[in-house]
Amino acid sequence: MVLAGDADLAEIARSAPAAVVVVTGDDIESRCKETYERLLFPCGRIVGVPASDRVSDAVESIIFELDDAHDVIAMKDGEFAQRSARLGRAGIRELL
Repeated sequence: MVLAGDADLAEIARSAPAAVVVVTGDDIESRCKETYERLLFPCGRIVGVPASDRVSDAVESIIFELDDAHDVIAMKDGEFAQRSARLGRAGIRELL
C-alpha cells in the first residue's frame, strides 16, 4: 500500500492488516512515525521512500523480493531516519 497523501489509517488497519505501507511525500520521517503509531504495525512494515521517483522501484522490490538495496526511511533504535535496506514481502528484510 502506498501512502502518498492524507489517508484514513484506521481504514488501512481494518482492511489491510498485513500490508507493507510505503510512505512518501513531505516531512517523511514525521509521517512514518505517525503512521507507525496510529497503525500499530511492526516497524519493518512502515517504509519511507524519500524520492517519489523511487517509489515504484521500492514497491517492485517488496512484491518480487528482488533483494536489492534502497535508501529508505526506516526505524532503528526508536527513530525513523534515512538508512539503506533490503526490502521484501514483509517490508524491511535487512538494514544495511
